[in-house]
Amino acid sequence: MRSHFLKLAGPVIAAGLLSAAAPLCAGPNLVLIGWDTLRADHVGALGYKRATTPNLDALARDSFLFTNAVSQASWTLPSFMSLFTGLYPSEHGVTNKFKLPAAGSTGLEPAALSTAIVTMAQLFKANGYRTAAFTGGAGLGGSFGFSRGFDVYADSRDFAGFGTTFPEALDWLGKNGGAPYCLFVHGYDTHPFHDLEPAGPVTFVTAAEKSNALKLRPRHEKFRLRLLDGRRLKYTRADVQLWTDVYDEKILRADRLLGDFLGRLAAVGSTDTVVVLLSDHGEELFDHGGVDHGMTLYDEVIRVPLLIRVPGRPGGRIAQQVRAIDVFPTLIELLGLKTGEDLREQLRGTSLLGQIDGAAKALDAFSETDYLFHFDKRAVRKSSGLKLTLDGFTQKKEFYDTAADPLEKKDLFDSEPAGAYLLEMELFNWSDRLAPPR
Repeated sequence: MRSHFLKLAGPVIAAGLLSAAAPLCAGPNLVLIGWDTLRADHVGALGYKRATTPNLDALARDSFLFTNAVSQASWTLPSFMSLFTGLYPSEHGVTNKFKLPAAGSTGLEPAALSTAIVTMAQLFKANGYRTAAFTGGAGLGGSFGFSRGFDVYADSRDFAGFGTTFPEALDWLGKNGGAPYCLFVHGYDTHPFHDLEPAGPVTFVTAAEKSNALKLRPRHEKFRLRLLDGRRLKYTRADVQLWTDVYDEKILRADRLLGDFLGRLAAVGSTDTVVVLLSDHGEELFDHGGVDHGMTLYDEVIRVPLLIRVPGRPGGRIAQQVRAIDVFPTLIELLGLKTGEDLREQLRGTSLLGQIDGAAKALDAFSETDYLFHFDKRAVRKSSGLKLTLDGFTQKKEFYDTAADPLEKKDLFDSEPAGAYLLEMELFNWSDRLAPPR
């Protein structure tokens, strides 16, 4: 293992990923589960009244559950790229599937992560880990830069769910599961482009809704296109209930697959394994008049579940606000990964081991979206719950106290201008500090 790694490690060390004197040895295994499009407030362990996530809830009881985690983007591609690089979307630059043409050129060019940026998988590989990823494709296509550092990267099916990726991961573990390994498994089960299968038990979709539930995607796409065109939606209470019931049905079915995977993982994987489960973003269900994600930065699309199960530790609930960009530095410290100066300077987040050990730390969260070049929005969400969002196209500003108003229904921008101004300055200062893509 060591001689094989040495052959691969030279360029990575030269790039500053590791220091030349770093010992080339690996610690505990990592299983990172990316549950796409799972909003925090539809998870039982985070207070949802419907029993949508019994297996996730069981995992949460043995884990450190962060009850106030915020994503740095509201759709898959930039959000997961921030997770894997520790950079904000504007810094890693992969904010859309294509990039705008340079002056004098025509046509859009495919977006791709700069080779100067180190990914999480590259660091694990450099520390002696076997690395594999099984994803649902689409916004996690390997060509964007996600595959960098993985020995195996499966992304050939767009919007595949855990029914595809969990068995692939278990098969790989059965053949390559000798420690150490870093495994990423992702599924689009609750994404609107992953259809609800007609077969299987039905819990939340009523008999009266079933026919419409199975034909929901074409209506959803029409609604989505109207929103992209800047038009308001016309919908009914029955629509809100239907979209919610279908969404919760998808969550429950994905949760059953999660339970089966975790049971099989215990049989084929080492007990010395850190398990991280999180989502990249949530989903709007007409909360603010729309559906889908990527178009806004309200809490229903940027608050996500995050839990970390650490072998030998009982876990607990952590209410302090944290960010998705904190996961990468947390894993570095938790697993004892060796890094170089370049990577330490790259990371924008902070390790959460202090919060896990009971320390208090105020972490403000910044999020952004320029989804399909139709939107330009940035938000700051303070650790206190105060939140300001700025629309770069219209210059509209919204100011909420999410601690007192978690549904963001009462805009305080006009009634509390001084508080809004302070957050506006913080948002501008953060934007000014962002390093351009490398």
